[in-house]
Amino acid sequence: MRFENKVAVVTGSGGGIGEGYARALAREGAAVVVAEIATEDGERVAREIREEGGKALFVQTDVASEESTRALGQAARDEFGGVDLLVNNAAIYKTMELHGLLTVPMDYYERFMAVNQTGCILVTRAVYESMVERGGGASG
Repeated sequence: MRFENKVAVVTGSGGGIGEGYARALAREGAAVVVAEIATEDGERVAREIREEGGKALFVQTDVASEESTRALGQAARDEFGGVDLLVNNAAIYKTMELHGLLTVPMDYYERFMAVNQTGCILVTRAVYESMVERGGGASG
């Protein structure tokens, strides 16, 4: 129970590696905020964690949206009192397209960068104050 009385936010935790992080943190005692853009997947992971005796909250989150990430941070505060750990896992990966610099469609490039790069910054900003108030934190 390494993470008992800790709150973890895991972005992109409706499947794959993110789901694995969320489940492992819950098994180690953390309350987990399942931050996922796909509602069905996020609800399923949070529900299954609760059914296994853990604490979990699903928050529909688009990491590329400042408004959405702020709502995520507020939901974590409202439900669990704040955030101790952040796993910035959300990314365009499974559906990633391969293009050259001269041929990449700019709308795809901009969405890719918004999710994979800017998303990390926005989510960190949304939970940073809460992490400091709780005595530190860890992000990855």
